[in-house]
Amino acid sequence: MKRTCQIIAIISFLFCSVTAAAQQYVYTPGDSIRVEKALEHCIKCDKLDCVTESTLLFLGLPYVASTLDSCNSERIVINTREYDCTTFIETVSAIAITAKRGGRSFSDFCHTLQSLRYRNGICNGYSSRLHYISQWITDSKKQGIIEEVTGDSHTATQRLNLNFMSTHPASYKQLKENSNLVAEIEKFEQPFRGIDVKYIPKSALNGSPTLLDIENGDILALVTSIKGLDVTHVGFAHWIDSKLHLIHASSGKGATIIDEQTLYDYMRTKKSCLGVRVFRIIKGQK
Repeated sequence: MKRTCQIIAIISFLFCSVTAAAQQYVYTPGDSIRVEKALEHCIKCDKLDCVTESTLLFLGLPYVASTLDSCNSERIVINTREYDCTTFIETVSAIAITAKRGGRSFSDFCHTLQSLRYRNGICNGYSSRLHYISQWITDSKKQGIIEEVTGDSHTATQRLNLNFMSTHPASYKQLKENSNLVAEIEKFEQPFRGIDVKYIPKSALNGSPTLLDIENGDILALVTSIKGLDVTHVGFAHWIDSKLHLIHASSGKGATIIDEQTLYDYMRTKKSCLGVRVFRIIKGQK
């Protein structure tokens, strides 16, 4: 009996699933260790750009899509071993925000990540996840976590009409398996229809840091012309010799990278990309 209990304890440790305030977190011990090391590094770092410092800790990790959809029901998945573009942004942002607040524990990080990923910070099923970047930033702005800093100069306008998920349910595992979720998703898309947002057109992205008013570590959302979507990719701004580059989880390269191409050159080859919206973690975190 003692031997059996020991085996159960080991299995539980290797594949942790922690419930706090009725919310289940799914992660491995390696995830918690990696996060706490990153928090310690950021807190000790004397550089102002905590976001870029965080991205550098996760470079070279593999690109894997749909890592949040591995559970049969919605769980708060923390996976620091592999990324898609959105989970990379979420993880790095959560580390930087937690560090700015003086948080040092994995639990502090989990709370921040949950507040970024879910509407009003509450995980209550698949539809509570902020699936679109426009939803993500609106909720983060309301919480005082992230602000939009897309400048007024060199900007164009996009009229949002979010409906891609509700009109393409077969493209999403959960919607394909549960048609009742489609109506829920559409309910949260509706407030983001007929709204105009500004973006910097891709033709202007060869400008200087001063001209574009983009800082290292800013979140760049690549605005798209694809019907029903707002954004198709996200990454972090990184200036190299006064040229704007992207730190991102790249499906083309299969890893998290500092892109060798300038963002201007990267976007010139992508016809559906219109430009970028710019977001910044609010410096005075509480």
